[in-house]
Amino acid sequence: MNNMKIVLFEDPLYPNFEPISLSHPSFMFLYGTSKIYEKWIKALKPQGYYFLCRKALGELLAVEMGRKLNIIPRGDTLFINGRFTPSSESLITLRKLNPDEAAFVGDELLAFRLITGRKLPFEKHLLTLYENDSYNKIKDLLKKKKARTRSIKFLWDMVDNNGEMIKSEFNEINKELKNRGKVDSKAVLINKNNIAILSGATVGPQVTIDASEGPVIIGNNTVIDPLTYIKGPVYIGRDCRLVGGKIREGSSFGPVCRVGGEVEESIMLGFGNKYHEGFLGHAYLGEWVNLGAMTTNSDLKNNYSEISVIVNNVPVNTGRIKVGCYIGDHTKTGIGTLLNTGINIGFSCNLYGGGLFADKAIKSFSWGTPGNLVEYRIDKAIETARNSMQRRKVKLTPRHEVIFKEIYRACS
Repeated sequence: MNNMKIVLFEDPLYPNFEPISLSHPSFMFLYGTSKIYEKWIKALKPQGYYFLCRKALGELLAVEMGRKLNIIPRGDTLFINGRFTPSSESLITLRKLNPDEAAFVGDELLAFRLITGRKLPFEKHLLTLYENDSYNKIKDLLKKKKARTRSIKFLWDMVDNNGEMIKSEFNEINKELKNRGKVDSKAVLINKNNIAILSGATVGPQVTIDASEGPVIIGNNTVIDPLTYIKGPVYIGRDCRLVGGKIREGSSFGPVCRVGGEVEESIMLGFGNKYHEGFLGHAYLGEWVNLGAMTTNSDLKNNYSEISVIVNNVPVNTGRIKVGCYIGDHTKTGIGTLLNTGINIGFSCNLYGGGLFADKAIKSFSWGTPGNLVEYRIDKAIETARNSMQRRKVKLTPRHEVIFKEIYRACS
């Protein structure tokens, strides 16, 4: 599909992924070893790629990525739903799509092909595919083809399948690896052929990396400190630092994360800080999350019953007995914070005081101790975010402030 352009879009199910989707479109989620949009680019090798999403998120991404968003390219274009990942079967279907045809997985729209630039009866709806009206009009007007691939409907779908995704992507990464990082002679590497240590990365003495049950990928310029145990499948992104503890199977860390303690089957989108002891399990964390020392979440009930999660203000039975926590961008916890099983914590919260937050959901911009939460002032929240980002040499821009204010207005 080298002569075709692709457009990644978010559909009306984006609220299912809150709190992460409050500040990120679905195609920007980390899953396995890369973000979803990167998987499609690698699979299709298009002539160009574009994004369609909610206006404020598009304006922020335009600044962060240095490219225009929410524009429709002219010519032969494949529009892809950003909450799907490519599979060998779906790629065959998409390559055979004709103009004005759409690929469906069940009744869910995976992708559609258009020749843009000509007059189309539904062209105005292309820019708002995240709204039900626009999405349904497109679905109804295009000729349908069946496709098979895995859709992502909730955050726990990615958490549960993250280890398998890492396994499926390892060979491609390892095959392209030219320069490897440095490994101390006193480190222990089990099943070395299943370990990829990228250029600039360093693995210190008394580190154990066990890839006997799944691969381990360590990104560029990442540092693994002594007394760290890593059990694959695990992906560790660029410029991270692991400071000891147990990093267990099914975990992925985006760029510039600081991680210690015990982590199991969890995804950190990036710029996160879990430096100290404490347990994080079956969780998905947004960017700029800071977990204070001994912060621990529950991911299993004492009676082993199925766990419900609040999704878009409605309880949803996950059908799973292991579900941890979901934490939005810029949320911080103080020392000794305990988090309830399946808790959903919004954007820019400040939780402290120790003890158990027994809530099933905590709305964005909450401040306080268990049972005593008040509104977090928007000016103070932005000031804290600015200070936090400066510590990683990242500037909080006016576009970031717009996101803060939009989320604040929506939850007030």
